[in-house]
Amino acid sequence: MEKCAIIINYYEQVYKRTLTDAEKEVIMNSFQREIIKKKEIIFTSGETNTRHYFVEKGLLRMYVIDATGKEFNILFASENQWIGDLSSPEETLFFLDAIEKSIVYSISDENMNLLTNNFSSFVKYLKRSYIFLQKRLISILSKTAEENYEELIESHPELIKRLPQYHISSYLGVTSVFLSKVLSKRARKKD
Repeated sequence: MEKCAIIINYYEQVYKRTLTDAEKEVIMNSFQREIIKKKEIIFTSGETNTRHYFVEKGLLRMYVIDATGKEFNILFASENQWIGDLSSPEETLFFLDAIEKSIVYSISDENMNLLTNNFSSFVKYLKRSYIFLQKRLISILSKTAEENYEELIESHPELIKRLPQYHISSYLGVTSVFLSKVLSKRARKKD
């Protein structure tokens, strides 16, 4: 029970109630606790990925690499957040790695479906992930880098402190040089 305490706590927050022993048993049997080293690659594009990840501690990133070898960060997941390829069990287009040493709980796609079917209120939380991705795509396509940076600061200020500037620029879809200009311009506005 101790090894899955954070997951049990998460589900109790989602359902706003104490789980039954049977529900706890299903959850405990569905997840596997893993320690991922800093810079360790969890899955790569072209693999058939069948797992989703809940972060207990650390920071993961999901990204793509274009034909020229340039990386584009799609998502970051820190404590108490989910990450994975939602198209699982199809071949993934993404790479997933650890920016920091991380402790995660992984769950197979099959077990995720079992939990989703048995715990219908969990679907609401999965929908939030889809909605976030849709908003992020629209934001990238319709807003300036400055606006997207401001949005990142407002919604996830802790990431600004934890991520190197090159990861932030990739997430925003700009070069590090351009991000430096955005940051300089922003600093001048504050003065």
